[in-house]
Amino acid sequence: MQVPWLPRIIPGVLTVLYLTIFLSPTASANDTLSKENKLKAAYFLNFIKFIEWPNNSGTSPVTPIVICLQDATPFEDFFRNLTSDKSLANSQRHVKVRQLSDATYCDMTYLYHTASEENSQLEGSVVVSDSDQILQKNSAITFYIEERRLRFEIDLNNIEKSGVIVSSELLKLARIK
Repeated sequence: MQVPWLPRIIPGVLTVLYLTIFLSPTASANDTLSKENKLKAAYFLNFIKFIEWPNNSGTSPVTPIVICLQDATPFEDFFRNLTSDKSLANSQRHVKVRQLSDATYCDMTYLYHTASEENSQLEGSVVVSDSDQILQKNSAITFYIEERRLRFEIDLNNIEKSGVIVSSELLKLARIK
């Protein structure tokens, strides 16, 4: 069945996404940030919407999601602007952004380069690696470039170890390891 209005809606949605990410007031402060890093920041934020953490049950109080960024992550300021004073869609959970070196616990961690294995903040955290060139054995999600497009891979074993549930919608978009 063909949906006659769908081709008209998709360009509009893509335009809004483009304007939100690249032409927002936060972008002016990050003019030197590459398109690739802006996309990684946007993907990283959206991954949160498709992951269910064990401490998010209906009977327990709503706790914020603690996001840790490794020191020297290029998009840190841009990401902080994207997350400032926002709760996640369909959730009352807020996002708190910390630097990995200052955090005591992380629900989700972004690694720009390989971290030391004894890093206790990574234990139980959903680790997202900046590229497939980073050798991090506990990476659950890894960005890579294929045919000049940003893609991501999900390691199901590391997802299971982190104790989270990933939506099938996110799994459909990923290369599975």
